[in-house]
Amino acid sequence: MQGQAVDYVKSAMGNGSDGVWTGTTFQAPADTSPGLLFPPSLHGSFERFSIMPSLAPAVSRLETMMIYTDGACASNGLASPRGGFAFVFNTTPGGTVSLALEQRGPDHELHVHTSNRAELRAVIAALAFRAWGGERWKRVVVVTDSEYVGKGATTWMRTWAGNGWRTSAGQPVANRDLWEALSARLGDLARQGCEVSFWMVPRHWNTLADAAAKAGTEMESPEYFTAVYGAMI
Repeated sequence: MQGQAVDYVKSAMGNGSDGVWTGTTFQAPADTSPGLLFPPSLHGSFERFSIMPSLAPAVSRLETMMIYTDGACASNGLASPRGGFAFVFNTTPGGTVSLALEQRGPDHELHVHTSNRAELRAVIAALAFRAWGGERWKRVVVVTDSEYVGKGATTWMRTWAGNGWRTSAGQPVANRDLWEALSARLGDLARQGCEVSFWMVPRHWNTLADAAAKAGTEMESPEYFTAVYGAMI
């Protein structure tokens, strides 16, 4: 059964076709906010935003948790932009992680800070922060108010990869280094049997991560891309 479950998740997330892994789209009941569907609850010694048991059969039969993510960029599109990103996975002080966007990406190249880049960086950090599959979660729902992230991670990325990382207009895909880093992490989780789904929500449902991401823009930007790993919290 475990092998079948892993095979199902790998198939749902694209099986690495065209060299990329993609997330699935989370279908929530109409007018149901993340806070209502995923209240904080204890799982062993750890608090997580986990799906409400009474709604679980209708929404997700898998053991499912949620992470809020967001990115921000002060002076976006202007001189000296400053990016910040954040994610929130529980209500404890350590459950909110807020950081400044790095000057260089995982490709070691310098990249101008943008809000899109910060939004994408937040998701990569959130998924890599803990061994979510090792906590026995079978599904992680990433909350984002960014269409760029939500559609890019579930649909556009596969199209771009199939086109040699070119857009429909024939231009190089922006932030390819981060998209490839996200794909790699999605693949890691898929092979563990942990499905990653993306839930696009209105901004007023993502205020916790929004405030933390804006705080990140005030921090000093490190030069190099750095993996962010969390303690047992």
